[in-house]
Amino acid sequence: MQSSHIHFAQIRLILTVVLVVVSFFGQITMIEADDGSREKIDGDLILMQGKWNLVDFVYYRSNIAAPAPKGQRQGIRIVSGKRYRLKLRIGAQQVDDEYSFQLYSQQKPKAFDVTLSDGETVIKGIYEVSADTLRRAYSQPGTPRPTQFQSGDQTYQVWKRIAEPPPGAKQQTVNAGIKKDT
Repeated sequence: MQSSHIHFAQIRLILTVVLVVVSFFGQITMIEADDGSREKIDGDLILMQGKWNLVDFVYYRSNIAAPAPKGQRQGIRIVSGKRYRLKLRIGAQQVDDEYSFQLYSQQKPKAFDVTLSDGETVIKGIYEVSADTLRRAYSQPGTPRPTQFQSGDQTYQVWKRIAEPPPGAKQQTVNAGIKKDT
């Protein structure tokens, strides 16, 4: 009788562990979207999250490059979910606004649509993203999506991730130099 009780307890423990593991991994693949619904998020969207610094900005018109001089381009892009805040200065032009976007990571090249703050105007573009670099090329509203980087009529940007120390990192560094009396 005791043997069957132990066997039942082991099965119950195994089923509980399996249920917890399945529940845990089921939650990892689902992230809450901006509208409160649940949807599957691909890796590119996860890679885009965070703070980015503009390192290159070039206008291409009829395949002729017109780069913005280094001292005349500054930008910060902060991505959260499917929205981002853009603070950008190119020459005398300044932008400080929020946008929403949609990724199409299965297309070749990978593509995106950005909806401007008016909620109606859409800019179509292509992108490449890695852990620390984001390249984007996009067309003017109402024109076809670019098919390759740095050609035709497009705006081309390169962004580098801004590494921020994890919360409490500064405190740990300060505390590391303090010797405690024991």
